Amino acid sequence: MEQKKVKRKTTMQLNKYIDYTIPLIYIILAVIGLITILSATMVSAGQNPNLGYNPAYYFNSQLRYVIIGSTVFMFMLFFTKSSFYKQTWLQVAMVFGIVILLILILVMGDEVNGEKNWVRIGFINIQGSEFLKIVAILYLAYIYDLRNKVHNGLEATDWKHLAPFGIMLGLGAWILNNDFGTGLIILSIIFGMFFYLNFPRKYTFYIVGTVVIGLALFVLAFIIFDGSFIPTYQMNRIQTFMHPFQDTLGSGYQLSNSLIAISHGGLFGTGLGNGIMKLGYIPEPQTDFIFAVFAEEFGLVGVIIVLLLYAFLVYKCFYYSTVSKDLFLKLITFGIGIYITVQCFLNIGGMSRALPLTGVPLPLMSFGGSSFLSISIALALLSIAAKEIRYRRSLEK
Repeated sequence: MEQKKVKRKTTMQLNKYIDYTIPLIYIILAVIGLITILSATMVSAGQNPNLGYNPAYYFNSQLRYVIIGSTVFMFMLFFTKSSFYKQTWLQVAMVFGIVILLILILVMGDEVNGEKNWVRIGFINIQGSEFLKIVAILYLAYIYDLRNKVHNGLEATDWKHLAPFGIMLGLGAWILNNDFGTGLIILSIIFGMFFYLNFPRKYTFYIVGTVVIGLALFVLAFIIFDGSFIPTYQMNRIQTFMHPFQDTLGSGYQLSNSLIAISHGGLFGTGLGNGIMKLGYIPEPQTDFIFAVFAEEFGLVGVIIVLLLYAFLVYKCFYYSTVSKDLFLKLITFGIGIYITVQCFLNIGGMSRALPLTGVPLPLMSFGGSSFLSISIALALLSIAAKEIRYRRSLEK
């Protein structure tokens, strides 16, 4: 009983050091997302008999996701510490849980737009790849923090030191086969954390060499077979990226209209609710095309503000990763920084034709429960790490 009181007191002490800029940005982006989703869907939903002619259908659905996600965020922030996520039973449960979930998706998952990445459990559709991002960050941080303490350093002596990365890379490649965009984010997180750990050069050479050879073989096979082994929907995305206005009524329909929406926004936008391209020109604008709707209605000024909010979150990730002396916290904050950076880059880059479309959502703003819950957990972990790092730094002064 006395031990529980001490733990509770310690948690309360830590809560005095919460960096409230992270929860604040989390709330702001979630609210912006809700408003933009309502604007993007109120006309189409209000005319859809399958949705009961309810103009607020998607807004209400996303609001439920926001309530659930923010509840999880607040509970994790105020009532848990990093030591909770270092427990072996939790790590084992996470890894086995995500593997079982991926198997369920493989066996009985739903295919959407050529990607089999969802499974219905009860009344909930779960996208397993979203939670693999969190599992990869926590698992790698836990394993290498533990090895660092046991071996008094991370000097690699054999291939066993690379086994945890091999496990996560295998799961990431599995996702890459079904969902290229999300798989790319997961692999970016894994490789980013690998290089951050600064393993001996020969291991880095092996990893980089393998990746380069794999990419070279892929490009060679693409040239020889003219991309015939690539799924049709992915080939369409590549061709659309190369020539977005060549087939504006076919494969280039979404991207060409997205570019028109962004350019139509101008400096200050058309105003909330006044966008045109969401009215049937951009199919399902509430998902990964939410940025185009926002850009049209809020213009360049609104886009810059949102980009600055994301940039500040990324800055917080890498700042706390730099100042922390705890390897577990360093790896968590760095991994989350990679997560947010790559996902925003892929989504916004796809909408603006800086990159091919990958179908990944914009964090906190796109419609979707799994995506919102995943980024909520990630930012909660960032906030937990931030308060503990701030607390320890205060003791050093």
